[in-house]
Amino acid sequence: SLMPSFRVRTRVNAPMQDVWTQFDAALLKKLSPPFPQVRIVRFDGCQTGDIVTLELNLLLAKPLWTSKITDSVQGEQACYFVDEGVEMPLGLTAWRHEHRMEKRDAKSTYIVDHISFKSKNWLLDYLLLPLFWGMIIYRIPFYKLYLNK
Repeated sequence: SLMPSFRVRTRVNAPMQDVWTQFDAALLKKLSPPFPQVRIVRFDGCQTGDIVTLELNLLLAKPLWTSKITDSVQGEQACYFVDEGVEMPLGLTAWRHEHRMEKRDAKSTYIVDHISFKSKNWLLDYLLLPLFWGMIIYRIPFYKLYLNK
């Protein structure tokens, strides 16, 4: 069956290579929403094979979310890396987040977040969709704040 998915595109005023090099643990921390609070347990980086583990503070529980970087490509016009869920909370059975940076011109870049996921059932899919969408929309002003030159 089809996985729910969505795409959010944000323009930042910085060269693509600058944006790419700033995708690190510090930026991830700054992009995390107030709820659920996220603690970075492990962050290897954004290269293929790297592992990222987050602890979500859901008040009554602190589940771990582990993803593996399954693809990472740096090109002249676009760079991207893909993280796929390995160990996931919230009833998720699949997770894929493509973080893509597309060169708009010498001084600006589009950041495209493309998320697809699957949970135990379709009802949960529909409940989770606005949550994940909200978490990505929340990032937009922070992308601009921290990445604009």
